[in-house]
Amino acid sequence: MTTPSIQRHKVLFVAGLIALQGLLLLVFRFEPRQPAPCQRPDCLRPVHEPRLNDSAGARPPPSAEWAAGTPPDWTRARPSSWPELVTALFNYIEKPHARCDRAARIGGQPNYKDRKFDGYKWVCLDPALGLLQTNSCLIYSFGVDHDWSFDDNVQRLQCEIHAFDPSIGRPDHRRSKHISFHNVGIGGKNEVRWVPVGALRRRQWDVRTYADIVRHLGHENRTVHYLKIDVEGSEWPMLAQMMTQTPQLLLNVRQLAVEVHMQSGSRGRPSLAAWKGYLETFLRLERMGFRLFSSEMNPYHKPSRLFADIDRQGARVYEMVWLHQPWK
Repeated sequence: MTTPSIQRHKVLFVAGLIALQGLLLLVFRFEPRQPAPCQRPDCLRPVHEPRLNDSAGARPPPSAEWAAGTPPDWTRARPSSWPELVTALFNYIEKPHARCDRAARIGGQPNYKDRKFDGYKWVCLDPALGLLQTNSCLIYSFGVDHDWSFDDNVQRLQCEIHAFDPSIGRPDHRRSKHISFHNVGIGGKNEVRWVPVGALRRRQWDVRTYADIVRHLGHENRTVHYLKIDVEGSEWPMLAQMMTQTPQLLLNVRQLAVEVHMQSGSRGRPSLAAWKGYLETFLRLERMGFRLFSSEMNPYHKPSRLFADIDRQGARVYEMVWLHQPWK
């Protein structure tokens, strides 16, 4: 009579050990780990190596050959028609011209739905740009959307990193020794936005200007060594506000990485004024001393004729990076 009882206790004991082992594995697997110090570009690799031969490959931006002095002719472009505008815009986007001797692709991971490799950023590690100044470099990362691969990898440089995103529903917190998260969005003005979440609910977003965020963090007089902006269209009012009202804060930036979103022509021709604004924004950056270092189509977009009566092909979303290298 006692044998079944003993066996039952043995089974329960073994099951308890298995459950405890699984719990310990989870605890140690998700325990935060501090990154090992690294000042070399060769240790900056993605969390997940790319497995696809897509358009966003691991090739570094081409080495640019430019003459110190006079900006290229496109900085004075004044297109007056749609064909001229589209040609001038894509001529600029497709021809990076900044000089960088040590480029690294940092972050990135395959999307869980379709396995497209996204989320990485090209970074220039030339000493003049300051990212290898351990314990003194500063990085702002606007737009996370649950993909921390860039932030988690770039922290190996031992920089102070501030990440911002109101869309993921997380409160302010310290993700690691180097990364602070802020439940705040970026835009052209300070406002509270109510954003639909599903059919019946809305979520409140706290949106601030870049200047307001910099003042709040006490960084008015600090250099921002890398400013990443991936905010699904809000980059345009943000950049416009910075250029017109607080240009000095923009001049404090050494590398500017923006995922740019341009209006599509699929439902009729978009606004000519909007597309002129895109080109003017790029040219104003150049006049402020920012040179295009890297430009790639977003992996979710392919080259196509955006306008039926214009032969020039392009995409609506690009990953672009500028380096602050003023023309002499």
